[in-house]
Amino acid sequence: MNILYLIGNGFDINLGMKTKYSDFYEFYCGAKSDGELIIDLKNNIGKGIHNWADLEIALGRYTEKLKSQEEFDIVYEDIGEKLSQYLEKEAEEYDISKVDKNVFYSHIVYPEKFLPQRDRNKIKSLIKDKWGAQNWFVQLLTFNYTRTIEKIVGEFRQNYKIGENHSGAFLLSRIEHIHGYTDDSRVLGVNDISQISNKSFHQNEDIVEALVKPNCNQALRHTIDEQCIDLVLNANIICIFGSSIGDTDRLWWDLVGECLKRDCILIIYDVCEKIDPSTRYKMNRKERELKSRFLSKTSLKEEEKEAVKDNIFIALNTGMFCLL
Repeated sequence: MNILYLIGNGFDINLGMKTKYSDFYEFYCGAKSDGELIIDLKNNIGKGIHNWADLEIALGRYTEKLKSQEEFDIVYEDIGEKLSQYLEKEAEEYDISKVDKNVFYSHIVYPEKFLPQRDRNKIKSLIKDKWGAQNWFVQLLTFNYTRTIEKIVGEFRQNYKIGENHSGAFLLSRIEHIHGYTDDSRVLGVNDISQISNKSFHQNEDIVEALVKPNCNQALRHTIDEQCIDLVLNANIICIFGSSIGDTDRLWWDLVGECLKRDCILIIYDVCEKIDPSTRYKMNRKERELKSRFLSKTSLKEEEKEAVKDNIFIALNTGMFCLL
């Protein structure tokens, strides 16, 4: 059985790292940048932007103000360089020794443990009972540039044993960075050219390879994107943690949607406003809202969405990856 995690910036935030977009924006505004273009960019990306997906959408829209590839390079390279500087500083200052590795392992091998009992029972009957006599493989696909997961795990090798089930082992088989790292193959941008407002850039291969994520990965020729697509398509349980499920990663939400059609299980971990125990029925409202929001990011037809919605489970305000 394959358990796949799609991990966003909420993972680092959950550990106490200051990697929210608002944290970076404060740093970026205080960082020295030359030229009117950069000053204008900073003024534009501070309005109504709450997360990294919002920033990427804003970059696509900001291209409307750019007149040439040279201007694009100035803007794109400046924010990319400052982002790497900021995240590297945060990662260096963070004390990873505070994180309990064994708790981390116990979380990734039992992703359903934070769900209500009825949901846990359903996942067990739908998926886990079918794979009880085999090894279970855990794969981590992170959208983050930081190497936080690798630091928690320490020395890692493929199919590293992290626990045992009744008749097999839990094996951590892959850790992949689909968007690269702060210092290597960093991918920052949009999902497709429709999210680039400057239509004159749509035919500019140099800009498209920099700003459109799938094109950028193809241009890098590392094949990590192809390997990650295979991981998604072969997963039995997919868990989304710490992601805003933004439009700039629709490629991945589309793939997950296709997996749901073959009875794959999806668990989405999210944080919402605190709901009083006396009005727990409101949790169901929030769960239905999140299911609908995720499905709206896929290319599934309405009848397909209706058919797969019961394979989506929502875990709200959990202790998942609270590792300190």
